[in-house]
Amino acid sequence: MGDSMNNSIVLMGLKHCGKTTQGKLLASELSVPFFDTDEVIEEIVGMSFRNYYAQKGPAAFYFAEEDACKKIITEHPDERIVVATGGGICDNAPALNILRDLGKFVFLRLDIQYSVMRIMAKIKTSPFGGFDGAPAWVTAENPKTINDVKDIIMARFTARNEQYKNIADVIVDIKNAPKEENFKSILGAI
Repeated sequence: MGDSMNNSIVLMGLKHCGKTTQGKLLASELSVPFFDTDEVIEEIVGMSFRNYYAQKGPAAFYFAEEDACKKIITEHPDERIVVATGGGICDNAPALNILRDLGKFVFLRLDIQYSVMRIMAKIKTSPFGGFDGAPAWVTAENPKTINDVKDIIMARFTARNEQYKNIADVIVDIKNAPKEENFKSILGAI
């Protein structure tokens, strides 16, 4: 490792901004291996990363995410790779530090409205007053109405977009457009 930037690409951004889809396209275009940190977490902990987060809480999840990043880097030391990161990695400084040596941090910036819409579309008000399909970090804030849910998601995503903007080497504005069109923008930017 050391200072040798091996020209890898680390994709970051909000949930649903297309990191995995674009990461696979990019890896295939560059003929390099592709990794998704959430998938590596699942290999390590033996359950879905969502369940792990919900059952063990954020701290355990961040440790697992850090382990996933270590695993990717250890198994591919001087090799150019493409990595798609989880939506909350901006809150995980140790994981970011591990990936920092790889190469470029590319922030796929999608209009927050689209990310919120996509998440809201999966959330239903349950007959018992909860919100089915809401992420664990939303329910932790005890929302009373579906509007509360939306406000919590908006606030979190707005803050995250600021964080990503600050740590990214390259920012690519992702449109609500066919993936091929966004892929061209990414290729042009890196």
